[in-house]
Amino acid sequence: MEGPSSSDLSGAELRAPLPVLAALLDAESDADALERMLLAFAQHPQGAGFERAWVVLWNARTGLLEGWRERPAGGAGGTLGAELGRARRAPGPEADRVAIRAWAESPDRLEGALAAAWRGSTCATGSGSDSPGAPWSDAARIGVIALRRGARAYGLLVGAWSAGAGEPAATSALETLRVAADAAFTAQARAADLRRRARQAAAAAELAHAAISAINVAEAMHLLARLAAQGVGVRGAAVYRAAAQGAPPEVAVAFGSATSRERIAEDFREAAGSVIAGGQARSGERGDAPGLPEPAAHETTLWAAVPIAAYGRVLGALVVHDGLDRHPAATSFERGDLEFLGMLADQAALLLDGAERTEALRLAERNVRDLDARVRDLDARASVGELAVRVAQEARNPLAAIAAFTRRAQRDLTDEDPRREYLEVVLREHARLEAMLAEQQQYAGLERPRLAMQSLNAVVQAALQRSSETLVRRRVRLLKKLAPDLPPLLLDAARIRRVVENVVAYGLECVSLGGRLQVSSRRAGGFVVVEVAHDGAGHGTDLMEQLSCRSRPARSAAPRSGSRWPSRSSASTAARCGCAAKASGARCSRSRCRSRATRTAESSANGAPCAVIGGAATRRESELRTLTRAPRAC
Repeated sequence: MEGPSSSDLSGAELRAPLPVLAALLDAESDADALERMLLAFAQHPQGAGFERAWVVLWNARTGLLEGWRERPAGGAGGTLGAELGRARRAPGPEADRVAIRAWAESPDRLEGALAAAWRGSTCATGSGSDSPGAPWSDAARIGVIALRRGARAYGLLVGAWSAGAGEPAATSALETLRVAADAAFTAQARAADLRRRARQAAAAAELAHAAISAINVAEAMHLLARLAAQGVGVRGAAVYRAAAQGAPPEVAVAFGSATSRERIAEDFREAAGSVIAGGQARSGERGDAPGLPEPAAHETTLWAAVPIAAYGRVLGALVVHDGLDRHPAATSFERGDLEFLGMLADQAALLLDGAERTEALRLAERNVRDLDARVRDLDARASVGELAVRVAQEARNPLAAIAAFTRRAQRDLTDEDPRREYLEVVLREHARLEAMLAEQQQYAGLERPRLAMQSLNAVVQAALQRSSETLVRRRVRLLKKLAPDLPPLLLDAARIRRVVENVVAYGLECVSLGGRLQVSSRRAGGFVVVEVAHDGAGHGTDLMEQLSCRSRPARSAAPRSGSRWPSRSSASTAARCGCAAKASGARCSRSRCRSRATRTAESSANGAPCAVIGGAATRRESELRTLTRAPRAC
């Protein structure tokens, strides 16, 4: 292509018409389209009249000026307006980018026209031989324009003239191109900023609408990741959920390329964890994310992470990252991008917190319904219990009359009268019925536990004393082996005594006349074991099989003697006393009460231990366990 003559490059002809300037200032053009139009303007005879032209971009991440785009000779074939429109719509006749992008140079090593234009932020002319190895090094005369996008350096536009270009015309052409480029980049930056703000406002409105819609939390998190990536113009995003203390966060949602989004999201887990732990937003460029593996560092250019926190509680983190296809001039996030991400994270935090509160409210309502049903059931049982208590009270009146008339009849009989034995049987059965009714009335009372440091041997001894009459009547041989070295335990003596009484009573029912019953206590590691064994046959259909209850005192910060133990009971055990027993038809049956031993010194240092009664039994052995723990664990 022949270069323009001096008359062709006169100042009057270099003034571009208004439609041409309007095309350069088109607000819809992106950075790539603007670069193509500047190259077309630089090469056209009505523009700068270059034979060939190149765009060199400043890459702040590498600190180098890198070759980016080239327009070969012979590209201008129509009017300037038509060429600009064609360049805006399609790449057009661009050369192979391999050669131009292979060139990179530090600004400190620039010489000639490139150094003058870069350091002076203006235009300059010189020889192409001043840049050895550059694509324009064979050009006799080049012109260089410093490109700026607002306050930041954008790069250089380098053009090569043919040998016929005059000096005044070339200088005037460069100045015209520089003014047009500055105006175009300023307009494009403002338009891009307006488009970005409009996109971010639309994203915020969409997420706010989703927060009050019928979508679930998972769909809302997918929407959050997509809106965050689109709002700041990056390729990928991920949402992380905060895990337990010290554990890395969990990846909830990953957005981006289907082939790499999950892997990159896993690579940014440590960065998200640092943001969750610190509660502060972080951002950076390629390779400076905490714990980012080497492959992911080479695939990303910049990243940002913001915490998702509501009411002082960090629920997770939002991370965005961009790939290698990011424009070299866009080396960091634009103004307001991090604030936009923080706003999205705040909306997501409110959404998650509201979802948790809604779920807690739903569970609370379900618990209320369950408790209402249980209260109604307990009311019905309480009514039956009150009726049973009244019946027991009324039954004691005829029993008293029976006992009175029996004693009167007994006084009228002599000691040798054989009928006297029958009356004694009636009196014994009367006493037994009275004891049963009194016991049931005692169980009907809702007493709070009375916990105190007690000797388990003393409790067992008291239970055996209450069973002494039955032992004598059935002529059962009692073998006691109570260990003297048992430590005091925090127990409700009355209820534990009932447990032992019930187990002993069960053994007495199983043993035959003249049988044997053994009661022993001992320490076994951290436990105190009380065993009740007999040589009688067990009853496989006994109701003791159904007694299995685990009772705990009410949770509190310090031990209280009035803490309440909810429990279950049956006719053959003490009410609300956590007894469990099971027997079979074995020759020898054994019941075991096991309590965790805690020394008094340890109890005084750490707080008195509390007792928890539970049980589990095998076919030949039934076992009762009384576990003592620190009060905070109860």
